Amino acid sequence: MSAVLPPFGVAPLTIRNLRAPAALVDGLPHHAADSRSGLVTFDVTIRDGRFHAPTSSEREWDAQGRLALPGFIDMHVHLDKAFTSERTGFSDNGLASAVELAMADAPNRTVEDIVARMDRALVRTEQHGTVALRTHLDTFEEPDTSPAWIAFGEIQSAWKHRLTLQAVALMALFRVEHDDFDRRCAQIAKRDGVLGAFIGPGSATPERIDRLFLAAARHGLDLDLHVDETTDASADGLSLVVETALRHKFAGRIVAGHCCALAQKHEPEAQALIAGIAEAGIHVVALPLTNGFLQDRKTGRTPRLRGLAPVTELRAAGVNVAFASDNVQDAFYPYGDFDMLDVMRQAQFLGQLEGNPADWATAYHAGAAAAMGLENAGMIRAGGPADAILFEATGWTDLFSRTNTARTVLRNGKPFGAATAEAVRIERRRA
Repeated sequence: MSAVLPPFGVAPLTIRNLRAPAALVDGLPHHAADSRSGLVTFDVTIRDGRFHAPTSSEREWDAQGRLALPGFIDMHVHLDKAFTSERTGFSDNGLASAVELAMADAPNRTVEDIVARMDRALVRTEQHGTVALRTHLDTFEEPDTSPAWIAFGEIQSAWKHRLTLQAVALMALFRVEHDDFDRRCAQIAKRDGVLGAFIGPGSATPERIDRLFLAAARHGLDLDLHVDETTDASADGLSLVVETALRHKFAGRIVAGHCCALAQKHEPEAQALIAGIAEAGIHVVALPLTNGFLQDRKTGRTPRLRGLAPVTELRAAGVNVAFASDNVQDAFYPYGDFDMLDVMRQAQFLGQLEGNPADWATAYHAGAAAAMGLENAGMIRAGGPADAILFEATGWTDLFSRTNTARTVLRNGKPFGAATAEAVRIERRRA
């Protein structure tokens, strides 16, 4: 396979013999999918920054079967805590230990500190080929005075022409009982944010979940929840979320993140709950890196459990499942680089999904976009923006086996270069 790439950016360019998962190619003629890999071979023309059905062109390039994926959608991260592990250390005893370390560092998270780390994170995100990202923000204060929300507002403005960014207000569930909760929701709505909550063992009650849903409906907010992030099979947060969603006929989107405990429940109970998730139209995002690192973690003991939601059973029931980066170089997960290829690789291994990797490709692209409410994202689509990643690989084994697989990131039909990757300079003016 020749390593010589075409002169992108001089329109139009027709690329022959690309390969991509059939589920991620729309409106472009292609051959039947390979029965083993689920990949299709197709041609495409890039013109005016968009994909088009192939036409004869003076400039053509034979991709020789290179694998192409749409721009990644990373729908669950924590930008406000990213790159703090040098300050915090990392947990050696599970989730509770990580929370303690992160909380001890919270006073260090000034607006200036968060802006700098968010900017660094988005540079890495963009370089790896992600086009949209949703971050949870620790919302100790009301958003109007929260350093995390103030920093996110600056970053979102600075990056608005480069990445699609969304924010979720991550709060302890007990805050629904506080007098300022309605005001918090109004401030989240004003920022086009998403209402979040950490629903851990012992914190979920029918009354609290009911208040959460009523507030979301009142303010027109979608929900994105940390729920049952534990291997304790008795955790009931997810079941309460499902019951409440069905009872209220909630019209907004609901994302349930983590859902680790679901994998530990007895099979009949798990299947009944999965059926309820599907009926309620709840999206599930699994986080293989952080949950693989934290769940069933105890000092001096080898973990017995993987901590991954039962993604195969969820998908089989018709639930939209996504995967995402979650924590990057912080107290919860001291590794990572906002590279969704790393997430793909680990999800394949931990979830034993290698039998049908093409079927799971939507979990990093179109499925994640649907959970975020994004249109025209996560697909290689005729008429859509020419945002894609071309890998120096011709199939899944190539892609997942070599950790240094080269890639070319296309944004609006042009290659993303080192000069583009410089950090955005933000001039902060104070009154």
